[in-house]
Amino acid sequence: MSKNSKQISSPFSTGGGGNNFETNVQAVFVALMLTGGFAPCLPAWPIRKIKLQGKYKGFDTDDLIVFISSLDGEKERRLLGQVKHSISITEGNKVFGEVIQAAWNDFNNPKIFTAGHDAIALITGPLSASDISDVRTSLERARHSEDAADFLTQIRLGNFCSDPQRKKLQTFRVHLKNANGGIDVSENDLWQFMKSFHLLGYDLDIKAGGTLSLLQSLICQYSSENAQSLWTQIIEEVRSANQNAGTITIDSLPEELRSVFKRRTVETIPADLIQTPWDQETTDWSTIPYASELAISSLLGSWNENSDADMVIAGQLAAEEYGSWITKIREILQMPESPITLKNGKWTITRRMDLWQKIGPRLFDEQLDRFKQCAVNILKEPDPKFELPPEERYAASIHGKVSLYSGALKKGIAESLALLGSRPQALNHCSTDKAENIAALAVREIFEEADWILWGSLNGVLPLLAEAAPSQFLNAVESTLQRKPCPFIELFAQEGNGITGGNYMTGLLWALETLAWDEQYLTRATVILGEIAILDPGGTWSNRPADSLTTIYLPWYPQTTASVEKRKIAIRTLQKELPNIAWKLLLTLLPNQYQTSTGAHKPVWRWTIPEKQSKEINQREYWNQVSFYSDMAVDVAKNDLARLTEMVEDLNDLPQPAFDKFLEHLGSEEITGKPEKERLPLWAKLVEFVSKHKKYADAKWALSTDLVGKISKITKSLAPQSPMSLYRRLFSSRDFDLYEESGNWEDQQRKLEERRQHAIREILTSHGLGGIIEFAKDVESPWHVGFFLGVVADDNTDSAILPKLLDLGNNKIAQFTSGFVWGRYQNKGWEWVDQTNTSDWSTAQIGQFLTCLPFIDETWKRSEQLLDNHVAEYWSKVDVNPYQAEESLNKAIDKLMEYNRPNAALSCLYRMLHNKQSLDQAQTVKALLAAVSSKEPAYSIDVYHAIDIIKTLQNNPETNPDDLFRVEWAYLSILERDRGTSPKLLEQRLASDPDFFCEVIRLVYRSRNESKSEKEPIEQQKAIATNAYRLLHKWRTPPGTQTDGSFFGDHFNKWLDSVKKACSGSGHIEVALFHVGNVFIHCPPDPSGLWINSTVADAMNAKDAEDIRRGFRLGIFNSRGAHWIDPTGTPEKELAVKYRQQAEEVEAYGYQRLAVTLRDLADSYEREADRIIDEHKREEDI
Repeated sequence: MSKNSKQISSPFSTGGGGNNFETNVQAVFVALMLTGGFAPCLPAWPIRKIKLQGKYKGFDTDDLIVFISSLDGEKERRLLGQVKHSISITEGNKVFGEVIQAAWNDFNNPKIFTAGHDAIALITGPLSASDISDVRTSLERARHSEDAADFLTQIRLGNFCSDPQRKKLQTFRVHLKNANGGIDVSENDLWQFMKSFHLLGYDLDIKAGGTLSLLQSLICQYSSENAQSLWTQIIEEVRSANQNAGTITIDSLPEELRSVFKRRTVETIPADLIQTPWDQETTDWSTIPYASELAISSLLGSWNENSDADMVIAGQLAAEEYGSWITKIREILQMPESPITLKNGKWTITRRMDLWQKIGPRLFDEQLDRFKQCAVNILKEPDPKFELPPEERYAASIHGKVSLYSGALKKGIAESLALLGSRPQALNHCSTDKAENIAALAVREIFEEADWILWGSLNGVLPLLAEAAPSQFLNAVESTLQRKPCPFIELFAQEGNGITGGNYMTGLLWALETLAWDEQYLTRATVILGEIAILDPGGTWSNRPADSLTTIYLPWYPQTTASVEKRKIAIRTLQKELPNIAWKLLLTLLPNQYQTSTGAHKPVWRWTIPEKQSKEINQREYWNQVSFYSDMAVDVAKNDLARLTEMVEDLNDLPQPAFDKFLEHLGSEEITGKPEKERLPLWAKLVEFVSKHKKYADAKWALSTDLVGKISKITKSLAPQSPMSLYRRLFSSRDFDLYEESGNWEDQQRKLEERRQHAIREILTSHGLGGIIEFAKDVESPWHVGFFLGVVADDNTDSAILPKLLDLGNNKIAQFTSGFVWGRYQNKGWEWVDQTNTSDWSTAQIGQFLTCLPFIDETWKRSEQLLDNHVAEYWSKVDVNPYQAEESLNKAIDKLMEYNRPNAALSCLYRMLHNKQSLDQAQTVKALLAAVSSKEPAYSIDVYHAIDIIKTLQNNPETNPDDLFRVEWAYLSILERDRGTSPKLLEQRLASDPDFFCEVIRLVYRSRNESKSEKEPIEQQKAIATNAYRLLHKWRTPPGTQTDGSFFGDHFNKWLDSVKKACSGSGHIEVALFHVGNVFIHCPPDPSGLWINSTVADAMNAKDAEDIRRGFRLGIFNSRGAHWIDPTGTPEKELAVKYRQQAEEVEAYGYQRLAVTLRDLADSYEREADRIIDEHKREEDI
């Protein structure tokens, strides 16, 4: 938080009006939540909770925080709202400055705000016409701009933006600069902030306001006669929650209020009744001429004619030549409402369940026997991609590592096995139990001696195989778990870092979740998940076996049809066999641990879940489960101090009986009689718990004063007698957690320092200096131990610590000694430093001593005096903190460069930039270039600091262009537009110097005049080529563009002619013109009104410009970037319309070849829209 941050208040609020307005605004959002409405500025998702007065949770924009989440519960967004009844958006308005300060703090706090997802809103009453019009227009312009440059260009152009709008933007700049500690925010940060900031006007300060009328109209939809009284009741609930800085959810509101807004169940006429009799499907597929052939296709489920192996399997299963059999299937394809589809060679059975029931009588034992053998052969095929290292598997098809059988066939066969095992009744002409036996035998044979590669290969179909034969599948998993080494260990290892690896365990987890829905398999699946959890090394993917267990047993949303008693039996069994896993599970099932869930994987083919199973859990059933899990957790923890300690964190969430049992055990002789060292972690955790509940005694979640007092009494009985143990928790690096009260933090910090000084004095008195040193080794922050010893110890202590503890090589002792020197310096100043006799110290010890002092000129002078020719002992070791220095850092930068520390030098340069000090150009360039190859630790590099320094060079007209060229080339990989910067000079050089462009092309591409070299390029050549390609990829400045942004057609034509001539001779003309076409998508519009400059259009329309047009088309296509797929294909249709319209426009100007390219592009988007719609429809059919 900025030092300028303060608790936001309003003059209006001091008379009560502000509070009433704020309460009314908060009540609006509660009403929206109750009525199923949506929050402004965010996606149209349900409001899940509303936090009021969120200051204590770290929010500076704290009047209300609205939380929404997607329907599946996987995504969350927030609206941070600051409410001001009256405000003026001007440079001199103090209240607006405080609003921006709070918003800026939150905007830069990734723990509470995600730019691009969350929103910040100033919610006001009356505003001036200028504030309403000009501010909102600027904010909306930011939201609809492509990037910061586009936004600011529109602001500068007279036709786009008015002077009052520019003035309002300047108001934001001024207040953001103040909020940023007096430093101008970057253009990108300004744009991102403006995109995230909203201005909402609510006329709730008057009874006749439109907002209140609309709101009461909404409430009337639920209770037309009590709208006003309900609104009043909502306000009272909000007022009450406000007093406690509470959080409001629908469940936290009174039942009588919730019941009014309960959604009425809407019954709709069944779809089959809507159809008139002659519209309904009447085809009996079991009696059509080729019903037997259709039955075979039903067993296949899906296959791909592009795979020869698929066609061979189809022929084997049909017992005839594929060509003969498929002819009959094609006849069925032509029939109305055909249950089979063909798309791009892929055949798929739709409405499988319905067809299975109808066509089942056409299947016989002989066909099932053939099917079983085919299924085993297909599904036992290992995926060849596992022959590649993990980082190359995504490109398996490029490496020729492709499965013999298509994925469509594998899935279709697995689905058929699931149908055989779960819906055998349809095959009434097969022998008794034949279908189920076929499924069981197939699953058994598939997994016989299966290694990790086969398990990974079957990942996508494991839930289906589990449905096919649950007992055989569970047998296979249990058998695999017993093998040494277990294949699942290697399968977990494939996850890697989550970037190049993959999670091949998800299918197994989903399979076990699927079986856990069935009561008869619940206990077995639970124990297996527990055994897999033991093997889980953890990783970046969210699917973990422990999470599957939690999902299955969540008391408020159980993912099983098993009774509560059966669930208890399963968890007792898990506790008996795998106590550590059971313990972790129990903790997740305590109240308030998991409040959202996407549910477990459900069976697709088995009738495990009743169709009308209620999703709601009544209070009695919920507390029955919660009480059992809580009691069991307490019983399990009783004999384990580590578990008791872990459970303290959740103490306030325990039901009353479990809470009382837990406290009773804590106060028993069994615990108080434990050795002091053993019970120390438990005591420390209890102290932390009591402190938190005392500090936030007014919070809704806090325990009552009586209960906190009871716990505090038990805590004191467990307190250690030794000061070495008693005071250990005081010496951590998290000062805030050690504050005992809320309120004035400076006062709390002072009290904490007094407690620390007292602790050091007591340990020094009872255990001497040796005890202090041992204490330092045992605490989290030995630096604080040293610091406070430096403050309180007498002069005799110096010689006992210095210099012998300066270079022991022990990290904790080094921190302790550093803290001691700093404490002495803070307490006694430079006089103490200068009086310290270093005559018999080694140069290494003197250097280390000086590194403990502030990074300022006074220290640097002493390094020269005391070290003379050995100053490297200081400059090569010092932990650079440029923010300690008030004077110029140029001297320090030179020294750091001298001793090969360019990254440290860059941190000093950034500090100078932060302080608005001018940078030495030569020094800056030298540091930047040296940092590229520096051997300093990776953590010492701050990419954003380097970017800001480079931007300073770019914006300084005095910067030597050759120097800037070298810097931009060296840092090309980080000069990204989403970071607010780009390689401006390099891009301009490409656009203005055709020779440079041709050189870059030659660095990347081999000439078509040269034969392919067998010699592998050296790493340096690869690095240069990579950088050159990176530059071409980033290029956004079209040829002919001047440094001021204007476009000269003559320059463009000369540049293009030179490139054609040079690249034709070198054998690079095709690739060169392709990249030229790529950058043409950034060309400006023509003064005539045409969407593209006519000079550029002339060049693209030339007969010999096919390569340019090809690059232009691909450039447009790639400019879309990553995007969500809309199943309606609407975005693709809109793009098709856009480019077809552009084609019409350029054709009207005579550019017919360019028009053809644009129409081709439009056609491709229309085909893409059709493909998306078709795929979505087929997924629904299946």
